[in-house]
This record gives sequence, C-alpha cells and structure tokens, in this order.
Amino acid sequence: MWHDFNTQLFLLINASDQASKSFISFAVFCAKYLAYFPIIVMGICWFIHPIYRQLMLKMLIGLCLALLITFIIRHLFYSPRPFAVDVGTNYLFHDKTSSLPSQHAVFVWTLFFTALFNKTQRTKTILYLLAIVALLISWSRIYLGVHWPLDIFVGFVVSIISSFIIKKCWISVSKLINR
Repeated sequence: MWHDFNTQLFLLINASDQASKSFISFAVFCAKYLAYFPIIVMGICWFIHPIYRQLMLKMLIGLCLALLITFIIRHLFYSPRPFAVDVGTNYLFHDKTSSLPSQHAVFVWTLFFTALFNKTQRTKTILYLLAIVALLISWSRIYLGVHWPLDIFVGFVVSIISSFIIKKCWISVSKLINR
C-alpha cells in the first residue's frame, strides 16, 4: 500500500519526457546548488551579525546528529532510487546509492527546524528563506527523479527529531552551566 502510494505520488511530481528545458534547468539549479545559499548566508551572518552565532552552532550540531541518523538508516535499509527501478524520468545524474532518507532534505530541513525551534523576532526572515529553499530542494529532488516522496518525508522527520533533541539538550546544558 505505502509502496503504491509512494510510486503514484512520485509519478505525479516527477518531470515528464516533454518537460520544459528551462524548467528542468531551474530544477537542476535547485537540486544541486540552492543548498549553498543557506551556507553562504550563515557564513556572512557569522561575521556580520554575531548574535546569530549560537543559532548557527545549534544548526551545525543538529546537522551532525541528523546526518549521523541518516548514515545509520541508509546502511541498515537499502532503498533503490526511482531510476534504479525504471520508474519515472531521471534528469539528474546520481549514483545508485540508497535513497532513504534524502541527505539534501535532511540538510535543509534541519536548518529550518533548528531556526524554527529557536525562533525570535530577528529570525523571521531567515525562517521564510529557509522554508522556501527547503521546499524547492525537496520538490526538485523528486521532480528530477532521484528521490521518492518517502525519502523526502523521512528526511523531514529525521530533521524534526534531530532539531528537537538539540533544543532540549541545549536547554539542559545551559541550566547546568548557569547554576
């Protein structure tokens, strides 16, 4: 049942053979290069706005945890990519590694949820930008045929869990330090 739903949703989002070349190019840009945008913004903020440094440290620690969980899942459960099982259309070269969960989705959604769980009035713009970037990257990975919707969803869940754990641990450690 889940497999059929995942496949049908994939085919609904995946680009067709007649997809516009310019739209494919936009999707490739989102899938391959858009993830650099938050990194560049974080680098600039690190030097220009020191007030964001604690948030960026939380993001970095959250990413380490989320990517560790991703590594474990990928090595315990092999999930072939859509093009590896001849489903849909593939417009982006990728090795036939396990696709569950999407590392790109884990990366951008962890940044988003860490910012969300540490929201202040100043982080509102960052949240909007991260949400747009995360949605575009998640969509493009399916649209170009390298991930199933379930890969993105599991990446989303891993990100929520990792960001939540970091928030709770940070609060606990802060209480211990401030005693």
